[in-house]
Amino acid sequence: MTSELSRQAFVRGALGVAASVVLASCASPPASGPAPAAEPTPAPPHWGDLGNLVVLPSDPDYAGVKTVFNTRFAGSTPVAVVTARSVDDVRRAIGFAATNGVGVTARSGGHSYVGASTANGTMVLDLRGLPGEIAYDAGTGLVTVSAAADVASVQRALSPHGRSIPTGSCPSVGLAGLALGGGLGADARRDGLTCDALASATVVLPSGQVVTASADQHADLFWALRGGGANWGVVTSCTFATFPATDRDVVTLAFDEEATADVLLGWHAWLTAADRAVWGMVNVTVGPGSGRCSVVLATPPGDGPSLADAVTSAMGVRATSHSVRTLDHPAFVDYFGGGPDAVRPRAFVAGSDVVQGMTRSAADALVAATSAWPHELTPATMVVESLSGAIQDVAPDATAFPWRRHAASVQWYVETPTPQLVDAANGWLSVAHAAVGAHSAGGYVNYLEPSTPAARYFGANLPRLGELRRRYDPGRLMFSSFDW
Repeated sequence: MTSELSRQAFVRGALGVAASVVLASCASPPASGPAPAAEPTPAPPHWGDLGNLVVLPSDPDYAGVKTVFNTRFAGSTPVAVVTARSVDDVRRAIGFAATNGVGVTARSGGHSYVGASTANGTMVLDLRGLPGEIAYDAGTGLVTVSAAADVASVQRALSPHGRSIPTGSCPSVGLAGLALGGGLGADARRDGLTCDALASATVVLPSGQVVTASADQHADLFWALRGGGANWGVVTSCTFATFPATDRDVVTLAFDEEATADVLLGWHAWLTAADRAVWGMVNVTVGPGSGRCSVVLATPPGDGPSLADAVTSAMGVRATSHSVRTLDHPAFVDYFGGGPDAVRPRAFVAGSDVVQGMTRSAADALVAATSAWPHELTPATMVVESLSGAIQDVAPDATAFPWRRHAASVQWYVETPTPQLVDAANGWLSVAHAAVGAHSAGGYVNYLEPSTPAARYFGANLPRLGELRRRYDPGRLMFSSFDW
């Protein structure tokens, strides 16, 4: 552990130096001449025009309807919550917002890491009241879902047909939000990202126009919807291509924390060359008592034992324990969904880095970042997912998701039930980003962090996204976490 502690001391020392640099604020001198005339105060919106669709801060239901998954944002203050029950309701609400100069934020699953779907001062357009039918077409293999349909509901609906779509693990995440940011998950090496399966989307634009975006219609908007975030209008439904659902082996290998860098290097080199039917991630958790490092693989049924031996050999590190289980597809989805507790709202701080190449230096930097978390506090986790396989079949500029020639996505995650832990977690994120900065190309927009420039999430695709944002929403009606 000596080397781990030395890395931790180094990174914390670097943070202390950075924190000692204070930037002085600069203010422009006051303009000379008479003061400009005061602008007339606009009349407040007449919310009664939206009838029973709207809940206001004065209503007893307000606290409940504005809540989202991350309870850190329970104190948010949107000016209203509008529950849409049809596409026409969405059009009506957007028209009302445009007339009254109120910003709009859409909510499907409500899992934004920065609470964007309950942003202060906005009108929340809650899409969970839209018709919830999940329509699978056996002739085309396409499934059409409401924007607010969650991962678990869609997977359950497709299971009797023996079909699936690429999704993440959290069962209550909304499909629209997942796809708009990209969509990493346990099918990504074989079947691509969630946004790669998107065939079309129905969108209510800020102008009130309802359009279908696909490769053949509004192709530029379709490009932006696949990984460009929720900045273009309100998506009310999505149609996805499906793939055959199969049984999978799930392999779990545990290693001593000191072996983390070797595990990362060996795992990445082995997985990059492995068959695309194999997926894997590395989890490193540090906290009270000790840390742990584990590798999780999903393999074709029956291949788990031999592939566990193969990846262990590639790492050159002995596993302290391992397990293999065979699961049918519904059980596989449930396993990675984390069980009933996974849908429980909780307070957390999280962020991400995208590693350009998994070199020895990069692996050491990742270890240094995790070691910097104060071990006496609550557990903190680093999750590393490969960006290899089918993800790389698509050119980096063919969709808005830019990280298709990179090694891995890294998520930093801490549950923060107290303000002190929020402060510690935010400090750790700064340390982690600094530790891996030389190896990081940016971040994953579905793991959004506050006050972070859009360039960090969209890389070389940002200029095109900015132009589309200005074209589709020139009045900036749609709330955005970015200053485009």
